[in-house]
Amino acid sequence: MNTYERARAFMYRCARPLELALWQHRFEGGSIESVLTALSAYQNADGGFGHALEADNWNPASSPLTTQTATAILFDLDVPADHPVVQGVLRYLDSGKDFDETHRQWPGSIPSNNDHPRAIWWTWEDKEAFNYNPTAGLAAFILRYAGRESAVYREGLALAQEAVDWMLGQEPFAEKHVLFLFAQLARYAHGHPVDGLDRLTERLRACVPLCVCADLTKYGVEYVDRPTDLIDGPQHPFYPLMTDAAQAECRFLISSQQEDGAWPVPWQWYNEYTSEFAVAKVWWQGHIVLKHITFLRNFGML
Repeated sequence: MNTYERARAFMYRCARPLELALWQHRFEGGSIESVLTALSAYQNADGGFGHALEADNWNPASSPLTTQTATAILFDLDVPADHPVVQGVLRYLDSGKDFDETHRQWPGSIPSNNDHPRAIWWTWEDKEAFNYNPTAGLAAFILRYAGRESAVYREGLALAQEAVDWMLGQEPFAEKHVLFLFAQLARYAHGHPVDGLDRLTERLRACVPLCVCADLTKYGVEYVDRPTDLIDGPQHPFYPLMTDAAQAECRFLISSQQEDGAWPVPWQWYNEYTSEFAVAKVWWQGHIVLKHITFLRNFGML
């Protein structure tokens, strides 16, 4: 079997229903509604998301970070604003649940995470770090989907401006998760009264090259930033910033695919939840296969 066929076989054997529905949508003509049906299984009555949608955090309760994970899928599918899943997210964000008024941000971790299996980085601590992950992404979601007369839109607009101002005050840095969310914000804030968007784009362009690891011997072995973490193909506006690295990763992906069709998960949880991580690892492989095959397809390598 070739690269695609091995990957497809892995997805049908091992992927969660959500990632399989995404695979079917991207490659086999599957419907968006099938993806949303699978995604909604992770949504709680308050509109937020939990239940290990982010596979390294098994907290069933809604959390801002897990909800942001869901919004990335909604962005990708361009789901209409009136869809119940979208409206549920807006309801969760509008409620103020889990929002930190002191820092004017949603935290990356919440206290109830500590009651459930998780990676060490999702353990809640009294002094939670705030770096606009996930707030920048959630503000982008509000600007994309909320009605302009609504209270949640006004709050989202204020948070978007605060996030842009914060980013413009930072020296260029390499943190792919934060940069990815600010790239979403830069995209969806256009057409809204947010100042500094042109400067934000330039700041992102200065940061992105700092993220990409050029040492291919670390790919799949160490948790390093790769082109597939930041772009999905040559049409992405960041592609010119990593042309050589992206082409090299295409070749690497083809040569490093495992016999079962998947790719390695280059991290551990570093705690006592070894059996749970063994499950989460397979869930992550479905996500990684989907990402890598999408990348290879968009580069015409399949």
